[in-house]
Amino acid sequence: MTMTDGVLQPERRGAVWLAGAGVLVMALVFLPSAIAAWSTGAQVSVATLPDVVAAGFSQWVRSGSSSDSGLADAVSFWAVFHVVKAIVAAALLVAVLPVGKRIWAAYVHAPTRSRRVLLLTAGLLGAPSPPVLLLMVMANVQGAAAPLSSVLTFLPMTGASVAQVRGELAAGTMTPMLTALVEDFRLYHAVLVGTAAGAIVAVVVATVMVWIRRARTSPTDRRLRRVLAAAGTALPVLVLFLGVVLLANVSTVADTAPALASFFDGSGM
Repeated sequence: MTMTDGVLQPERRGAVWLAGAGVLVMALVFLPSAIAAWSTGAQVSVATLPDVVAAGFSQWVRSGSSSDSGLADAVSFWAVFHVVKAIVAAALLVAVLPVGKRIWAAYVHAPTRSRRVLLLTAGLLGAPSPPVLLLMVMANVQGAAAPLSSVLTFLPMTGASVAQVRGELAAGTMTPMLTALVEDFRLYHAVLVGTAAGAIVAVVVATVMVWIRRARTSPTDRRLRRVLAAAGTALPVLVLFLGVVLLANVSTVADTAPALASFFDGSGM
């Protein structure tokens, strides 16, 4: 192998990672809905979900049963959608981390000012990608674990069925249907507590590793030390955000019915 081949190998590997990330971005956009529609025999799509959920929810409320059979197709579609999206988002997260690492490594060793500016711009523009993808993985794991509560975000907050549920929640009348919904809503938020806790541990470990790496880096390597210091300062901000998410969802798990009532009043999840 020639010296030129040795120089090109890292660039080729970087190009492969970048191309793979591009393919996964396209998959993230198109694959979840396509596979979810296929899994339900094209009975449900993202475009038809509001109507399907509204009809199914009305049927469920009228039945008063703990079984959400009227929403079965919508829930099945949405579960598959979230499972696929969680898998693709996790794969994309794994793919973008090495790409980002290569960009910052190239910036540290860039021989010219113009190349440093170009790589710095690329690094800064790409920096939000890992946190966004992490949050996307968390949200889709949550939706996959509790697709009933997740799919209700498509429910139009109008009509007699929604008004009936509002009234029952306000009065504390726990029918079998409402009890099942409260339990699923609790699970929906409990899953996010778990994923947020796991993410906090991972980010804290990453932060410690970054600062250890900086401490072991020679003082003469100023550019690398600056990059590591920036990363070590930014990561705790993500920890704080995840901590807020965790605490907010812990409170919902502890007292679920009022949070569900707020959702039906239009305050969101």
